[in-house]
Amino acid sequence: MDRIRVGVNGYGVIGKRVADAVHAQPDMHLVGVADIVTDWRIQSAVPRLPVFAATPDAHSGMVDTGIRPEGTLDNLLAQSDVIVDTTPKHVAAGNLPRYQAAGVKVIVQRLLHESGACRMIGCLSFVS
Repeated sequence: MDRIRVGVNGYGVIGKRVADAVHAQPDMHLVGVADIVTDWRIQSAVPRLPVFAATPDAHSGMVDTGIRPEGTLDNLLAQSDVIVDTTPKHVAAGNLPRYQAAGVKVIVQRLLHESGACRMIGCLSFVS
């Protein structure tokens, strides 16, 4: 069985939970996580997860603090079937064209109604 290759963009509170959940699924492969931070949050991921830099500035910052990123967000997208975006909604809305250009399916954690992105991808809201 081919496993679904999943990338997570945004490694904050929600992104960490998403990454952990994906990692635990037998039918999914966590390709890696991307972020812009270089602090303890992303440093805690380095020993156990592939870490990617979400922006060129983040890549430089990671290298400067001793983190060796696996690549950029574009590299993560190239290796993923699905990207889960857990970034703030204004960031997620800006990322949508990039995801579409990469041809990956996208799950957005934040509602994007205010940004106009719903017209681009369609939005659904649910409570479990």
